[in-house]
Amino acid sequence: MVNRFEGMEYLSRDFEFKVELLSDDARIELEAMHGKLLCVSLVQADGSLRPFTGYITSFKLVKTDGGVAFYEAVLRPWLAYLRLRKNNRLFHEQGLREQAEAILAGYGGLPVWEWEVAGEQPQFTMATQWDETDHNYLCRRWEAAGYSYWYEHSSEGHTLKVCDDTRLAPPIDGPSPGIRFQRAGGVAEEDAIGDWSPVRQWASTQTAVSGFDFKNPRPVHADSVTVDQPGDVPQLEVHSYEGHYGFKHQSGAFDLSRLRMEEIEARGKLVEAQGNNRRVAPGRSFTLLEHFGESEESEFLILQVHHEASNNYLQGKGAISEYKNRLLCQSKAVPWRPGRGYNSTEAKLLAVQTAIVVGAQGQGSLNVDEYGRVKVKFHWDRDESGSCWVRVGSNWAGAEKGLASHPRVGSEVIVQWLDGNPDHPIVTGAVYNQSYMPPWKLPEQRALTGLRSRELTADGGNTPGGRSNHLVLDDTQGQIQAQLKSDHLASQLSLGHISRIEDNAGRKDARGQGFELRTDGHGAVRAQQGLLLSTEARPNARAHITDMPETLERMTQGQDLHDSLSQAAQQAQAHQPGDQDQVIAALRAQIEALKGQGGTPAQGEFPEFQAPHLTLASPAGIETTTEGSTHVMSVEHSAVTSGGHISLSAGKSLLASVKEAVRMFAYKAGMKLVAASADIDITALKDSVNILAKLNITHTANKITITAKEEVVINGGSSFSRWNASGIVHGTSGNWTQHAAHHSFVPAKSEGTPTLPQPMQLEPGKLDLYHQYVNPAGGKKQGIRQGDYTVVDAEGGTHQGTLDGEGFKSVAGLPMGTAMVTYGKDPRDPWDDGSVLGQDAEWPATALPEGDAAAAGAAPAERPAAVPAAGLLARPRAVAGKIQGAAGQLGPVAQAAQKAAGAVQALKQGGAQGLLASAGQAALADAAGKLPGGAAALSAFGALGNKPAAAMPPGVPGSPPHAGSDAAPASLKKLTV
Repeated sequence: MVNRFEGMEYLSRDFEFKVELLSDDARIELEAMHGKLLCVSLVQADGSLRPFTGYITSFKLVKTDGGVAFYEAVLRPWLAYLRLRKNNRLFHEQGLREQAEAILAGYGGLPVWEWEVAGEQPQFTMATQWDETDHNYLCRRWEAAGYSYWYEHSSEGHTLKVCDDTRLAPPIDGPSPGIRFQRAGGVAEEDAIGDWSPVRQWASTQTAVSGFDFKNPRPVHADSVTVDQPGDVPQLEVHSYEGHYGFKHQSGAFDLSRLRMEEIEARGKLVEAQGNNRRVAPGRSFTLLEHFGESEESEFLILQVHHEASNNYLQGKGAISEYKNRLLCQSKAVPWRPGRGYNSTEAKLLAVQTAIVVGAQGQGSLNVDEYGRVKVKFHWDRDESGSCWVRVGSNWAGAEKGLASHPRVGSEVIVQWLDGNPDHPIVTGAVYNQSYMPPWKLPEQRALTGLRSRELTADGGNTPGGRSNHLVLDDTQGQIQAQLKSDHLASQLSLGHISRIEDNAGRKDARGQGFELRTDGHGAVRAQQGLLLSTEARPNARAHITDMPETLERMTQGQDLHDSLSQAAQQAQAHQPGDQDQVIAALRAQIEALKGQGGTPAQGEFPEFQAPHLTLASPAGIETTTEGSTHVMSVEHSAVTSGGHISLSAGKSLLASVKEAVRMFAYKAGMKLVAASADIDITALKDSVNILAKLNITHTANKITITAKEEVVINGGSSFSRWNASGIVHGTSGNWTQHAAHHSFVPAKSEGTPTLPQPMQLEPGKLDLYHQYVNPAGGKKQGIRQGDYTVVDAEGGTHQGTLDGEGFKSVAGLPMGTAMVTYGKDPRDPWDDGSVLGQDAEWPATALPEGDAAAAGAAPAERPAAVPAAGLLARPRAVAGKIQGAAGQLGPVAQAAQKAAGAVQALKQGGAQGLLASAGQAALADAAGKLPGGAAALSAFGALGNKPAAAMPPGVPGSPPHAGSDAAPASLKKLTV
């Protein structure tokens, strides 16, 4: 039997009822009562019952008196069971309802609940329950979202109801939602409210929230002002930083600031009341009737109720049962929010933890998204799915720059939590463990510092073994080195005291001191503005990197030696005037280009290398060897200078083929020409052989034969002998003396005349000209139809004409040598359909990479300037240009035009036709104002005689066409026939 009943019911808190029970049995087993569902009913004025149900969470024997045992039972809702289980778990892509369902599913048939949330529910990429009870977790989440809950009781139990808007609260049970106000001691005997005490508390008048989302990396701020005027108090603000991902957008920030304001407003205007109405319950509303202060605010939301009820069983005959209550309420029109921490404690994760990087099956050892995020599995997580994507911290990160080092699957990483929020982990580092050891064996290799990555394979990438890349700084005492290496083709750069470092064992055998750049594959060294390879000493990197005074001094000495010996050869009539002038001028120009002038050392700009030369220099010597052949070629001149001897040794023959003249001059020691085993032939096919000696000309042989087709004249002193077909004439102004054992005079006899070789005639060559627009890879090339050309051959002859419909022309009858070819403008409008490059791309066909784009806006054709490329790819510089009229305006680089010639072949007259391999492209001149002319030109080389020469010079348009105007201006090329 129930003797007394007392308890509290709350909005967004669990009820607790204490029930005093009477029994004639003092031996009831206390544990047997635990968990029993108990229903206590309160008799209402109309005789109906109002039930209160709860689970017995505490049961005790209070006392015994006169054969009556007094027991006390404490009743709580089924939600109280959630206080008994503490958990650590992750929820993925679930809203609050789904999370509640997942948690409550573990409590069997106990939970009875209804979800009455009508608004948009927050969704979580990952939500973390960290070291907290299920009860605290659910209350914490509901409070943060502004949800409230209460219980509806029936004789069968109670139902938990969760809602997001208390303004929709249902009225109290009964025929009417109204409760009459009546002072205690009145005549009316009915349920009423006897005390009504409004309470006003001052509060902050404004809220402001701030947050940050890395996907929209700008802080977001929003604020809200109270709708309740607090009176004459300062207008003060509550600002809160919601941390990372506190809200997604600006609208979410405003919604959250309004929610925080409503939390404050809910505590500003309350009403404390007392009465005996047995229908009041939290979460319900009522209308106050007949109160002297009655106003428009007559509907109120019940926030909490304290119940007291007693039975009259032990109070004697005539005693009556009693019920009274105290309640707290507020205007129903004001949304009530529990606020964070109302019935929960905040979960903070401030300690550092480690976790294991995980990845989906079949994705290999590296699993990252576009932000470099990884998924991890916490040691406390019993789910196999792991975490959401987690950002990875770096010592350097920025706009497409920074340090990229992605934790690989299986790695143990250090995890911290942004703002201490368990929902927001971030990886801040990585640690080694027994399964994943350091890259080099410790402590033996403790001197090694560096980076080592592992090749990503189907079943590897984060396990020992396999190919790798590494950057090592070796601080071994007295043997320091730095090494950058890839296991692919053993390609590496080693600096310092070089030791082999290949695997976990670290340092191995020593390999020398200095530096080594090596590979088992191909290698290339490129420097667009010039390259110096030197063994000249610069201790401790003294002087700037292109400093080379010793080299320039030696080159100047060589140029001076060339010049002086050339002058001596001219004085000796071994050379004709001007023979070496061009060579010496070229040497002087090379020296000046290497030496340079100007420069701004303060900005790291020095004068050397005004042209992109390749310079080799050594104070000791330069050696080259090969198992194959060595080919040295210059489009212009080749000069070899030696302060000592020049020695040539050939295992077979020394062959020299020269188009014009061979001139040899020995200033001091003379010349010797010796054939040890065969003849020495000196032949002049067209003119004479002249031998001049100041002293003697000596011919010594077993037999000397002198043969002349017309006449032999021997002149010594003033005496002579002339032999020809008419006879023999001897003459002297002195004595004629003949000595012979016998003198015989016989009839006439002649040996005949010798046959002499005919002069050699070089056959003319031929140029096959192709002038075409370049189309993207594999596309059809379109010729410059009916375009003009001019060829100036090596002997100054001019050949002009018009290309055919394919942009082709074969020019025959040219002498061997360098020819200058000038192409005219495209006579068509390139915007016409017939001029489209292929059929699926507009002119220009494509844009070159930034820095290599052809210019849009070069100089006109009448000012061409050749920029030799020697068959090598040049890097044109971009020049701005405009397209006017219907064409609009194009950018200077991204939409730069390209126009190129297909190929030029030099073949022996009547030789094979066909397109040979490309020899290179031309460089575009810098700009019309910077170079004389500003048009592009190409220097390519080929072979002589009947050896074909090929080149592919581009006809680069100097400016993009104007609609309806001419296209590419003339371009100049230098080719070898």
